[in-house]
Amino acid sequence: MAELVSIAVFASRMEASVARNLLESNGIQAAVFADDGGGLYPPFGEGVRLLVRQEDAHRAHEILGAPPTPEDNGPATTEP
Repeated sequence: MAELVSIAVFASRMEASVARNLLESNGIQAAVFADDGGGLYPPFGEGVRLLVRQEDAHRAHEILGAPPTPEDNGPATTEP
């Protein structure tokens, strides 16, 4: 299984979904991850993360127009 890295953090699921759709329309599989209780508790989350396979991170940043982050070099981690 491919390692996933977080390439961006958004304030809302809507923003993250727009970015995910842009990546997927360019052939990059992406996932949205939010620790906000399924949208019930947005203020308690740490933002909505956009995840891609590590090998797609650089191209994803180019498509989104964002600079690469240090996380591009390692797998995404989730905390309980």
